[in-house]
Amino acid sequence: MELRQLRYFKAACELQNFSEAARVLYISQSTLSQQIKQLEDELEVLLFDRIGKRIVPTEAGLAFLPYASKALQDAEDGKQILRDLKGVKIGNLHVGVTYSMGPLLVSALEPFTKVYPHIKLRITFGTSEELLNLLESNELDFLLSFQPEGLCNGFERLLLFQSRLYFVVHKSHPLASLSSITLKRLSETPLILPERGFATRKKIEELCQKHQLSFTVGMEINDVHTILHILKGGYWATVLTQAAVSNETDLIQIPILCADRLVSYGYLFWPQGSYRKKAASAFAGFLLETAGK
Repeated sequence: MELRQLRYFKAACELQNFSEAARVLYISQSTLSQQIKQLEDELEVLLFDRIGKRIVPTEAGLAFLPYASKALQDAEDGKQILRDLKGVKIGNLHVGVTYSMGPLLVSALEPFTKVYPHIKLRITFGTSEELLNLLESNELDFLLSFQPEGLCNGFERLLLFQSRLYFVVHKSHPLASLSSITLKRLSETPLILPERGFATRKKIEELCQKHQLSFTVGMEINDVHTILHILKGGYWATVLTQAAVSNETDLIQIPILCADRLVSYGYLFWPQGSYRKKAASAFAGFLLETAGK
């Protein structure tokens, strides 16, 4: 059994198509099929049902997949340990980040890349839920996100900062002159909100449920940057964390009058039990320093 066979098997499971898996792996389909067949012969079990051009993992294939994935991850962790022991400042970091945490990431990038100029960074934006799934499958080295309630079991966390929720409008909005806003008036105002899956949206829904409110949501978008752009038209309003709008000078942040502590906590999430790259730990130090300024 070879690591390349496990890598081919994992890709075929994920894509459920030999042609597509071969393309992603930069090998020929015949090579992929041959290696999968050799793996099946060694294990003495069929790993895939062939249904025309489509393939579906068998029960045995699904049972074997987590062990194959762990073997691949362990091998990669082993290589990274050796790189770190040699003190070589090269390699790759794959960072997941929610939009609201983007400004913090951007501020830490320049000082980090000056110290680690040969570390190749890959940055993926998404919702907290999407990115936690990637982190759980070891596709990210770490994740920057606000705390999404009920979705954080099995992860290690490092608290970076806290940020309050605000009613946010453009300076041309009719309510821009308010010094604060009540929940009742907020519920009567047309809002554009992040889609479900965002930690901020979950916090808003918890607020509505607790106070038996129903906000006037006219639009939902899965990209906070687009929401901020639409706000500049002066009609729509939203509810976001202060961190999400910290660099938007034309947007007004209005406190929400509420007895609840409308605070979200920004964390760095690590995959539990995986080897932590030295470069990743160093990046965490830059993030902590930036967040504390």
